[in-house]
Amino acid sequence: MNTTAPTDRRADLDWLRVTAFGLLILYHSGMAWSGWTWHINDEESAAWLREAMRFTNRWRMPLLFLVSGAAVMLALGQRSGGVFVLDRLKRLALPLAFGMLVIVPPQIYAERAHRGQFAGSYLDWLPHAFDGGAYPQGNISWHHLWFVAYALILTLVLLPVFLWLRRARLEPVYRVVARWHLYWLAALPLIAAHLWLAPISRNPNGLIGDWFGLVYYGTLLLYGALLFRSGDLLDALLRARWVALTVGIAAFALLDHLFFNAVRPTITPDNRPLYALLQGINTLAWLLAIVGFARRYLTRRPAFLAYATEAVYPFYILHQTITVIAVYWLVQSGLPVGAKFALAAFITFVGSWLLYEFVVRRLGVLRPLFGLKVAPRRPLAQTVAHP
Repeated sequence: MNTTAPTDRRADLDWLRVTAFGLLILYHSGMAWSGWTWHINDEESAAWLREAMRFTNRWRMPLLFLVSGAAVMLALGQRSGGVFVLDRLKRLALPLAFGMLVIVPPQIYAERAHRGQFAGSYLDWLPHAFDGGAYPQGNISWHHLWFVAYALILTLVLLPVFLWLRRARLEPVYRVVARWHLYWLAALPLIAAHLWLAPISRNPNGLIGDWFGLVYYGTLLLYGALLFRSGDLLDALLRARWVALTVGIAAFALLDHLFFNAVRPTITPDNRPLYALLQGINTLAWLLAIVGFARRYLTRRPAFLAYATEAVYPFYILHQTITVIAVYWLVQSGLPVGAKFALAAFITFVGSWLLYEFVVRRLGVLRPLFGLKVAPRRPLAQTVAHP
């Protein structure tokens, strides 16, 4: 038996978390030139950028929820459910509320100004920052912070399951799953969500009516909680990583050939079963491959990783506002698309780091608003008087 304790600090898990959020920043940096509708769109777009983003779309957010499910079990530890809920409210609800009040409004202002829906400075717009109700008709939104809202709500709803998993003795089940490669059956709920829930869902990432998103991401959250508790299962994925990678490449190639030959693919009742099948297999295959390769290569904890692990949440909260502001000016610059995308990514990373390193990280009052623990006070050095 090889079971990974849920309280262990895992280098591969931290690497996956940092990498997933880093990809998210790159993804948002390219949205203005993808050809898809976003908060600010350039008149120019780049097919190469759109196709790269379309490829990562299959597993980018699923990876975040998978890692978050493992993080839930780590955070739960041996604490009571009530103590854990209070911790989640501090770590997720507080940054979400702060983000909606302070971080997101500049994005909405930039969008309104770009589309000619408001003329004036940001200070002129501030009295109207929460007018009109929910976005897009109104100005109240969580924008990119939808992930925090979903992670919070799904964690609270699924808390009884997490508490049960903490005490459940699943080692025999894990051994059977690992030996017979039954982890591939995890694609079935993903396929079912695409097949039956996606057609009846509305308001993506908006919670109300997003039946597909809630079930799909809730399933992935549970997968993360289950997967990283078992060393046997992780070792099985290490051995199967090349098979999973091959399946992922093949499934995406079929998706690309059969469906992704337009800016927006057309999904009909006739082709939806095949689309759902390929989507579910493709997503799971890439997740299994990524976890397997992480198990093989991402096992060390350099000093950078400890810093990045703490920084990644504030980076996530800050990044899209910086991106939108940068894009607002870049779309007017006349530069080639590749240069604008590179500058947007560079400005986003550097701006997020500067704000994190010199403001968020150092001001104790701000740390909880970005999901960080309050830094312990350093004892004052005692002065020794000399005659």
